[in-house]
Amino acid sequence: MPQILTFLGQSRSGCAIASVAFARQLAQQGARVLWITQDSGPLPARLWGQALATEPQTIETNVWALQCQAAILLEKSWDVVKGIEAQYLRNPLLKQVFGQELGLLPGMEDALTLDAIRVLYDSQTYDYLVFDGVSSKASLRMWGLPEQMDWYIRRFQKVLAESELAQALSPFVQPIAGAVLNISGSQESINQPVQQARNFLEAGRTVVQSGQGLLSFLVTTTDPTDVEMARYLWGSSQQIGMTVGGAIAYNSQPDPQAFAPLPLHTLPTLSDGNWQPLMAAVPSLTAAVQNAPAPVSVNEAEKQVKLFLPGFTKADIDLTQYGPEVTITAGDQRRNLLLPSSLKNRSVQGAKFQADYLILSF
Repeated sequence: MPQILTFLGQSRSGCAIASVAFARQLAQQGARVLWITQDSGPLPARLWGQALATEPQTIETNVWALQCQAAILLEKSWDVVKGIEAQYLRNPLLKQVFGQELGLLPGMEDALTLDAIRVLYDSQTYDYLVFDGVSSKASLRMWGLPEQMDWYIRRFQKVLAESELAQALSPFVQPIAGAVLNISGSQESINQPVQQARNFLEAGRTVVQSGQGLLSFLVTTTDPTDVEMARYLWGSSQQIGMTVGGAIAYNSQPDPQAFAPLPLHTLPTLSDGNWQPLMAAVPSLTAAVQNAPAPVSVNEAEKQVKLFLPGFTKADIDLTQYGPEVTITAGDQRRNLLLPSSLKNRSVQGAKFQADYLILSF
């Protein structure tokens, strides 16, 4: 399976330049690389020396590039939605609504981009997908979508199933469903689309939370604000289970201890379009995955869970537990812990924040 690379930092141009350097270096090593950007401005064309298309196009040997445009992605996705509707509804409602008519809702661009990346990832046409987002915070929300959407489906499905309303209506649900949907009307067939959606989201979450599937790098300068933001994004990425393999200092030499235990790699300034010095500074991806600190570690024998949350203080973190759900809020990221069976339905007995780790005892 391919590996996805992404870059997080406050410097928009620094992240983009780092992503291109990685793409060029991997291609020079013989890998097939697709560079994907959400940026519709002039920066991508300037970095590659040519305008980009909305479909993968060859840029140079072993390198393809793609510029995601939300309106075009929406049209493609809408056709898929109508196909799914036609599969399950006896009389589809959306066949007279066309993708070209639709406007973009807040957050839709990230969802559409994530789905486009999924299709490209599943195609296995490329060895690496190098993603260039326009905002690191928005990118983290995008990568966190599979887990968050699965939580909504799982929790609301459970709440509804246990409600008095669902129990009162259950004798009527199956015959009505059988009349409206292209299914038998049995409970198993009614649950099938929901389970398919959950399987789909689980596959996405597995990719995001595996360093072999998705690997990110922090990008910073010597500016204290950039360093602080990079650490904040580091902690936020741990909230969605993303592997961070290292820090990239573009045209600068910040204190390496600011990102310990991550290695800090220096990327020289891009001058006169000469990418070779930058490509030579690209670190090993294998070592980056192997040496990255785990976002979550579980010690079932000691009934303890440790979450790595660099860039945050104790005051930034909030812990809540409602029934079996343990929710960690750090900054603007919220994570619902998936606990092993031995710790499920147990109450949190203690919590402390020490050396960038939130330590929970059950």
